[in-house]
Amino acid sequence: MNSTLESLIALQHLDKTIFDIRQRVENIPQALQQLDELLTESEGKVSKTRASIEDQERTRRSKESEIEANSEQMKKYQGQLLQVKTNKEYSALLAEINGLKSKNTLIEDDIIELMESIERAKHALTQVQGETAQVKRRVEEEKQRYLVEQQEWQQQLAQEQQTRDAKAQEFEPAILREYSRLLQMRNGVAVAAVTENGTCTGCYVALTPQMFAEVKTKDTLHRCPVCLRFLYAESA
Repeated sequence: MNSTLESLIALQHLDKTIFDIRQRVENIPQALQQLDELLTESEGKVSKTRASIEDQERTRRSKESEIEANSEQMKKYQGQLLQVKTNKEYSALLAEINGLKSKNTLIEDDIIELMESIERAKHALTQVQGETAQVKRRVEEEKQRYLVEQQEWQQQLAQEQQTRDAKAQEFEPAILREYSRLLQMRNGVAVAAVTENGTCTGCYVALTPQMFAEVKTKDTLHRCPVCLRFLYAESA
């Protein structure tokens, strides 16, 4: 195989490896952010459940205070029953007392419902706290794994870049400039294989029989007439 073509294939392989490593390294901050969001969401469920319990507890205490106030008022009315002089006044006080009793009964029903709801919420809180603890452990483990991988990838990137720089020294400046230009223009693929039926894998154009035959000889550099990529026979 033509030595320049062989070096171009090797250089592109290095550039592909470097690109892939950089992509992985660049994706790490997003992955870490997603882990933070996952933990924040889980912690938010804990806060929301806890806030619901506190809100219901406040409502329960308020209703208990209302019962106490009604009970105190009933005691006053009951004391006044002994002092009234007419049946009309007696009936009016009795109606007030019965009304307060009915209110307290309804409030007590509300309190029972609240207590049951609070109990369910406390059970849910225990559950989401457990889930959040698991999420936190998982997030910490995943973060540590990503940081270790990031360090390994950065070391590998430095090694691959060093190898790539050395390989680039093998080329004539004009060839290297053209390769670099194609790399940017053609989505990171400057060297394309030609299939067994004579098709450029870069742009899928069919080469002429003569050009395909020349590419298969591997003796000289050939470029696709459409996408301008450097070509090599796939069997190579």
